[in-house]
Parts: sequence; C-alpha cells; structure tokens
Amino acid sequence: MRQGEGADSLTGRVAIVTGGSSGIGFAIATRLAASGAAVMISGRNAKTGLAAQEALTGSGGVAAFLQTDVTDEVAVTELVAQAARQFGPPTLLVNNAGPSGDAFGLGLVHELPASAFADAMNVGVMGALLCCRAVLPHMMAQGRGAIVNISAIAAARAIPLMGAYAMCKAALEALGRQVANDYARHGVRCNNLQVGTVRPQAGDVSTLPDTFDHGLLDRAIAATTMAGRVGNYAEAAEAALFLLSDRSSFITGASIPVDGGATGKLAYPDYTDAMGD
Repeated sequence: MRQGEGADSLTGRVAIVTGGSSGIGFAIATRLAASGAAVMISGRNAKTGLAAQEALTGSGGVAAFLQTDVTDEVAVTELVAQAARQFGPPTLLVNNAGPSGDAFGLGLVHELPASAFADAMNVGVMGALLCCRAVLPHMMAQGRGAIVNISAIAAARAIPLMGAYAMCKAALEALGRQVANDYARHGVRCNNLQVGTVRPQAGDVSTLPDTFDHGLLDRAIAATTMAGRVGNYAEAAEAALFLLSDRSSFITGASIPVDGGATGKLAYPDYTDAMGD
C-alpha cells in the first residue's frame, strides 16, 4: 500500500504534534506522516527537532519543525500560523507536550514544593489549552477537526509519588471533554489517550537517558497488566492515528486507555498456580 492510502488515510490533512521531536510524540508524527498528513512538529530543543524533521522528510513524509514553548501564547500562535502558511489550515492536533524533568514533580505531596504542581499544570494543561485555542478557529472554518490529548493512566489510577503528574493529566482530560462537548457542533472531535508504560523499540527516539535500565521496573509493571508486558511507542501511535482518522468518527469526549489492561486489573495476587490441577 502506498503512503496515505487506506482507511487511515490522512492525505490532504495538516497535523500539529507538540513535543513531536522524540518519544511518543515522534512516533505519532511518524505515523501521521506515513498516513499522508503534512505534519508540523514542535519542541523546545532545536537540534532534536530538526533531526526529527529530517527523519520524517527523508522517509518521504511532508513535515517541518518549529521550536516552540507551548506555555508561551505568542509562540503557540506562531506555531499554528506557520503550519497554516506552510501546509494549509491545521485540522489535526496532538497535545503531547507534557511535564518532564523538574516539572514532572516526582515525590510525596507534602514534600513537593507548590511550584512543582504549578509547573506540571503549566506545561501539561495550559500548554494544551493554548494550542486548542489557537487551532480551533481553523477547525471551525473547515467544519472538521480532531484533537488527541496524550494523557496517562495516572489520570485514572493513583501511582506512587506522581501527585503533580496525575493532577495535570486529570485536568487535561477534563479540558478534552469540554472541548469535545462545546465544539461538536462545528465538526470537531476531541479525545484523551491514556497511555500506560511504553518503551522505545529499535529505531525509536527515546526521551530517557541511554544508561537507564528498565529491567527490574518493567518486570514489576508487566505484572500489573493483563497483557503481561509493557507497551511500545508504536502501539500508542497507532491508537492516536485511529482517533485522528475518520474511522473513529463517532468517538468523542472519550478517555481511552492504551495500557495492556492495567487500569482494568486489580492489583491482587495471581492465584493460578495455587489452584492446582
């Protein structure tokens, strides 16, 4: 099948993927470009972003990168305007940029400074809000649009030491439902993708240090899923593509887990071996 053909075809569509130069964001941008969309990716790191742009165009995709801080309203306005000038009106948006580093806020609620919660909300929620505000007029003018917010299972289930992260993801999902409700009359859909633990595959661009050893943690996490394993970036990207394509035309305002069944499984001992023959 040639690029852009089939049920998932996005030929003629213009997409913006924030945080699209590495990790899940880059996997999503790659999948959208392969489906025929012109993709504008944004990120804070110019070197990584330009490398991502080169990778997408080198594979035959139509893509560009613009260095953007999604917490800066002027910068976000320019991101959307640049996408429109270069490719046409954007009708697809992936709000993938989220808290990382100090903004991730890993720690106990009473020990984390209030600034950690503010930073997580600023990047993970206000950034998405600014992107929605900038792109919605283009979607309304076209009478169609699809937005996917990259959330996490932390929005639905408590995870140790992730209070700030969980708070921002829960708020992001509330924003997504509101957008879905208020703009459905304009042909715009908005859904939240609750991503579980996913790791890079060979060839993926990772946001984690090269020395990071996932082994012990991944085995523990795998035991909490129905699938018995962690996921990968490509699986998250496939779910995002589905929600952006016309195949999901009757899905909006939803929070859909891509987590190997983690949110549906009670953390309880497996009695299989104890049952005997």
